Amino acid sequence: MSPESDALIDLIAQAEALPEPYLITGPQAAYIYHGWLHPVPKIVDVCIPSLEGGKAAWQAALRPPWTVLAQTPTLSQARLASRIVVLEPCLTEKRYERRVMYQGLAFISAEDLCIDLLHNSKTQIGLAEIAALLIKQKDNLDWSYLLDETGSSWLGHRLLEIVAMVNHEAGRVLLETQSLETQIAPPSNIASIHPGTLKEVLRPLRAQWEAANA
Repeated sequence: MSPESDALIDLIAQAEALPEPYLITGPQAAYIYHGWLHPVPKIVDVCIPSLEGGKAAWQAALRPPWTVLAQTPTLSQARLASRIVVLEPCLTEKRYERRVMYQGLAFISAEDLCIDLLHNSKTQIGLAEIAALLIKQKDNLDWSYLLDETGSSWLGHRLLEIVAMVNHEAGRVLLETQSLETQIAPPSNIASIHPGTLKEVLRPLRAQWEAANA
């Protein structure tokens, strides 16, 4: 895992006092797994079961300079605050059971984070972030779980496209595709990633696959 940001260092110091259950998600979790795209240092996304009672519990646990919000901060909120936790009521028992503990904090698993990124990423940077996670965590990922959760939907096809892109741009089989191709259903009414974006999406990641090839 990659070095944590100042905001995570602050949370690590208070880890035992944080209301459970929760999962660190979003860009901070992504950077821990891929070490590529730096998150906004002072904002941490946290998934909890419910905002009812949950927000008050986090406000009680995190004193100033922390600000606890239930939605993405506005530019003015982000500018004025020195530390922000953004709570989202998205935690399920299944995901919590798959949590990864790091420095006393509970993080979303790399596989569940990858699924979220596959579902939500619509920009070239977002697609590159998925590729970065797959490259960095390729030997640690539970591919069976990832395929079970994505293979029968358009997410599986998107995953296969990104894996194929990585291998093409790397000039070798960096990520195995044979098992993916046999388990991922054919796409249905999905707009594929345009081939013309391939180099633009993956160029920033060249250092990662060159390191993997060293």
